[in-house]
Amino acid sequence: MSLIDRYILRSIATPLILALIVAGMLLLIEHMLRLFDFVLAEQGPVSVVWRLLANLVPHYFGLALPIGAFLGIMMAFRNLSLSSELDALHSSGASFNRLLRPIFGLVILLVAFDFLLVSYIQPFARYHYQQTRFNVTSGALGIKIPAGEFVEISDQMTIRLGTVNSVARDAQDIFLEQRELDGGKTTITARYGAISTTPDLSSLLLKLQDGRQIFITPEGDRVQTFDFDKFDLSIELPAIGVFRERGDNEREATLTEILRLLNTQTPQSSPLYNNYRAGLHWRLIQPLSFLVLPFLAVAMGVTGRRRTSNLKPVIGLAILIVYHEVLEEWGKTVVSQGQASPYISMWGVFAVFVILSFYLYGGAIDQARTARLMARRASPAVRVVSTQPSSVTSAAVVREVLK
Repeated sequence: MSLIDRYILRSIATPLILALIVAGMLLLIEHMLRLFDFVLAEQGPVSVVWRLLANLVPHYFGLALPIGAFLGIMMAFRNLSLSSELDALHSSGASFNRLLRPIFGLVILLVAFDFLLVSYIQPFARYHYQQTRFNVTSGALGIKIPAGEFVEISDQMTIRLGTVNSVARDAQDIFLEQRELDGGKTTITARYGAISTTPDLSSLLLKLQDGRQIFITPEGDRVQTFDFDKFDLSIELPAIGVFRERGDNEREATLTEILRLLNTQTPQSSPLYNNYRAGLHWRLIQPLSFLVLPFLAVAMGVTGRRRTSNLKPVIGLAILIVYHEVLEEWGKTVVSQGQASPYISMWGVFAVFVILSFYLYGGAIDQARTARLMARRASPAVRVVSTQPSSVTSAAVVREVLK
């Protein structure tokens, strides 16, 4: 790599990394608050929030990566323009196409990484995210017993907890009623109890303290009462539903699985055919979009020193966001519903994005050339006046001037 290549990459690296970190953190923090509300409302363990966020990282990283790449390249060329370094590079013979050479080396790496991300990493992460949410709502991560309510754990068991500490996993003022098949009942009350489950989540374990146990016959007569200081109780829990298999949506299917279904099924034989077809073209267009980003970023980043445009970066970012929204929310949706061909609704949107980016890139190059030409014309001409006799040769005049 030449000195220019290394300098261009250093100029891009800092804004690229900062844009990725800021965009990713903003997206995750916004969703983290909703996850906390969801987990606490379902009385799940708080630690599950970090598992949910970890499975969201590939999804949000896929959203932040094109924005970060665009902002990194655009801000680098904008700084080069405002500091006159871009003019100096052009004066040394480095054209725009030459300056884009190291950028495309970086972009090719981003294309490969994004292809791996959307084709194999995101499907598994999305499935594990949905599975974790199911486990929270179904009670697979711990039995959910709201404080102050009578809960029917099974047909033979009713429980009520006065106050519940979800962090310490304990409760106070506990009431239990266990009904026998012959009509008998066992009532247990306790001031305090620690709550846990077996590893397979088949039984609820209660370590009760300072309580009373009452046995009642089927006829309703009180038989016997026991007071206890400590009493361990195991309660069988109802079977927890099993989460569905992966692959009912193309977002949870890998590229290999999508190709396998498209090669063996038809739209008539499989209801997932059109959905998987849209996913296949999305996984091809999304990485290819990175090859167009440098042209749009350079077009929006190059500006004049005398007339600086602060609107171009906003327009460029708006074009990128609108392109991705139209491609995914409209083009991909109509293909998954079987209403249009992907070569029209998806590749057509991609073609418009390519044409617009190249058009803006060509206009930015012409504008930069015109600005340099006008700057040269505006600079005052230097006139050399010689006081030597006419017999002095032009070479002698030149030597005197150079002195």
